[in-house]
Amino acid sequence: MIKINLLPKKEVKKVTKFELRITRDIFRRLLIPAGLAILLIGIVFGYCEVRKMMLQEKITEQKASLQLLQKKIEEVKKFEAMNKEVESKVKLIENLKKMQSAPLVVLSTIVRRLPDGVWLTAIKYEEEITLEGIGFSNLNIVNFVENLKAVGEFTDVALVESQQTEYEKQQLYKFTIKFKYRI
Repeated sequence: MIKINLLPKKEVKKVTKFELRITRDIFRRLLIPAGLAILLIGIVFGYCEVRKMMLQEKITEQKASLQLLQKKIEEVKKFEAMNKEVESKVKLIENLKKMQSAPLVVLSTIVRRLPDGVWLTAIKYEEEITLEGIGFSNLNIVNFVENLKAVGEFTDVALVESQQTEYEKQQLYKFTIKFKYRI
């Protein structure tokens, strides 16, 4: 039998050496996109560098303004401390003015309530007021205590002691009265 091969015969070339041949057409097709890509990357990199420098300048400006603001905050704190100090001194002065007028009010009230036959020898003004004096009789002293109790600003009026004593051959009564003053 006879065999007839109707298929064309393919010849296989053996490549022993690899040669790269770039034609102008291929070169143009590769060079233009590569060039555009490099140009685009350069533009993006340049933009990022410019933006980076701008942000660093802003950071230095913000740090400088922050330091100025911190100095101003410290000054404000000093002024607030001085203001509180002044306010406390003003309150102290007002309190002293009230306390300064209190002895005057107390003395004038005591003098108006002092009956005949009673003399004061000492007045002590601390947390409570202590009156020491002498009188002709216990009745005069009790009358003085009752007059002091009638004053609304005086509280806890009490006759602490009353004792008979002799002064220049005269029988007198030495007394001590304590009470509190309500401002």
